[in-house]
Amino acid sequence: MSSHRLRLPQQTKLALLFLWVTTIAVVVALGYNVVHQVQDIPFKSDLSRFLNMLVVDTLANHIIWEIILSGLVVFCLTVTGKHIIHQFRMHYKWKRYVSAKKIQCITNPVIKSFRDKNIRVLIIEESAWIAMTVGFFRPVIVVSTSMIERFQDNELTAILYHEYYHYKSFHPLQLFIMHMTGQALAFLPVIKEIVHHYQIWMELLADRYAARQMGSEVPLAEVLLSITRQQRLDVPVFSVHFANEAVNYRLIQLIDSKHELNVPLFNWSKMILSIAVLQIIFIIFINYCI
Repeated sequence: MSSHRLRLPQQTKLALLFLWVTTIAVVVALGYNVVHQVQDIPFKSDLSRFLNMLVVDTLANHIIWEIILSGLVVFCLTVTGKHIIHQFRMHYKWKRYVSAKKIQCITNPVIKSFRDKNIRVLIIEESAWIAMTVGFFRPVIVVSTSMIERFQDNELTAILYHEYYHYKSFHPLQLFIMHMTGQALAFLPVIKEIVHHYQIWMELLADRYAARQMGSEVPLAEVLLSITRQQRLDVPVFSVHFANEAVNYRLIQLIDSKHELNVPLFNWSKMILSIAVLQIIFIIFINYCI
């Protein structure tokens, strides 16, 4: 069994700390810029007139640097709104999909054993191999009938333990927030790099948890090898499939447990660009907003 520890590497923890500190700092700076500009406008009961005066004041009475910050605010709010709307649409599609595909009764002993532990497991009638965890505050493990039919009980157990790690760690909620942050702060490209790095480690830790619960890496490795032979699957676009872009790292970890994984944290060119943009934002903030 693997001797890998069930925790994130130190550099990943530091990268996540950098991500959230940077996000909070940028939000505070942009938010203060909005307050700074709104204070210049007398409040009117007519909202449309107030907004019109705000736009005119921003363009006429503020220098180009403050307008740049205002543009970033508009960009962040627009992208965040689009991301949330997209999520609601996917949720609606998902509910329709499940209502048409879900199976109420299943006699599989592995599924029953997890349900007996009060773990929410949903079975759907689907020819594609699907195993995923969905839901923000009440996550659910979703498994297709083809997965149950294709894999032996010990392999299916390993799959469910992998998904249970995502389930108990609320990874769908984490990914939603982090992807939204990465998109809203697209002018800091290193954010998306860190999010991608963390997503890979989510999968690696879920595999380690499953291997530890099974007492062996073999069942999960066999599942991954089988799935890599079936790369072209008709999987719904709103699902997160069991085999994702981290599959190569996962196989290395499972097959050679002594191998020290080196998952790239970020591209240095994107880090340098992000630092340059941050410097510009805070120079404008300090010199023209405070």
